[in-house]
Amino acid sequence: MKDWTQRVGFVLMLGCALAGTSACEDEPTGDDGEGEAHAAHGGPLYLFATRFEAGDQIETYLVTTDSLDRDTKVDPTDGPKLLGGIVPLVHNGMAYVPDSNGPVILRYEPNEQGKLEKKKELSFAGVGITEIQSWHIWIVSDEKAYVFDPTGDRIVVWNPTAMTLADNEIDLSSLAREGFVPNLVLEHSGPHKRGDQLLIPLSWTDQDGNSRYASGVLVLDTAKDEVIEVADDERCGETYTSFAAPGGDVYFFPPDWSSAQHYFAENHKPTCALRIRAGETKFDADFVLDFSALGGGSAAAGVVPDGDAGFFFTSADERLWEEREDNGDSYWRVWHYSFDTKESRQVDSLPEWSGQLYYVNVGGEIFIPYWRETSTGYRTTLYRVDGADDPHAFLSFDASWMAVLQLRE
Repeated sequence: MKDWTQRVGFVLMLGCALAGTSACEDEPTGDDGEGEAHAAHGGPLYLFATRFEAGDQIETYLVTTDSLDRDTKVDPTDGPKLLGGIVPLVHNGMAYVPDSNGPVILRYEPNEQGKLEKKKELSFAGVGITEIQSWHIWIVSDEKAYVFDPTGDRIVVWNPTAMTLADNEIDLSSLAREGFVPNLVLEHSGPHKRGDQLLIPLSWTDQDGNSRYASGVLVLDTAKDEVIEVADDERCGETYTSFAAPGGDVYFFPPDWSSAQHYFAENHKPTCALRIRAGETKFDADFVLDFSALGGGSAAAGVVPDGDAGFFFTSADERLWEEREDNGDSYWRVWHYSFDTKESRQVDSLPEWSGQLYYVNVGGEIFIPYWRETSTGYRTTLYRVDGADDPHAFLSFDASWMAVLQLRE
């Protein structure tokens, strides 16, 4: 079992297990320093974070384009190069990225040509943070952002506009569980914002990287920077993604690596998920969702909102599981579930998957990235989500991906 950093790195890569599939054959061919973000130059601007392997080293490029349609051409190295697999965040027309060389957040801003340039940086070394991961950053507002310090059981508050530390921290000692290390999932598909409350999926792993069979959610008051609740429930496995259903209830789902571990290796069957009712901060004690039953009856993982009243997810195909040559093979199928009809179906038009689905929200449009290995490297296809209909191939480029974001409208 990999440690948390290795496992999340694997998650962000979606796994090389997608290599060799043919499902993408129908691919389309196609500073002022104070937060103004060069708004005067206007026009839409999009950011593609592309990923390449150079020997033992990973490189990420911050590539910008002024269009996002089926005819958009993405030059995957036409932008600043960063070391490591970096997932940028965007806010107010600027991109924020962690520096792989130290506990520093870098701010990139578009120039007159729409290319990103490094303008500001903020070090967290003075407050004892030794490393910052992409998935441990959350921007609350123009004046407030969070960095989770997993070694210090705290969140450090900072100002993304001024690029200064805010001189206050949120104590997370209440997350401690004997024998386990807590982890907050601050990737965009994890937290759910509800007024001033931020509901963040929470999990625990032991020193060997094994997941604790428990669901967790940290509820923060982002106005007061205080912990409201630590929801901890041992009926289901760890939480990773969230989905707000019609009516405001928030459901929390497991990731592929822990659901497969719990289902196949530890015999926790079925995979289950929990919810927090609208207006509440604890898990609903009278509700457990049989997540496996929504798919093919096996381990299930992830959630991608369809923009309507349902979501896509993956379910392990036990025939493919038995036929796999190693744990990297693609043994998951894509499914869709509707809260309106209470029915689910397998999405046969999408390929076999290496795990759960990941998605990007680009200006309100949902895309599911899929990549595969080719004879010359990797090729990524964005599948556009359009309600409950099957997602369709929208845009492709020659690289693997770390993020696709809208910098400005």
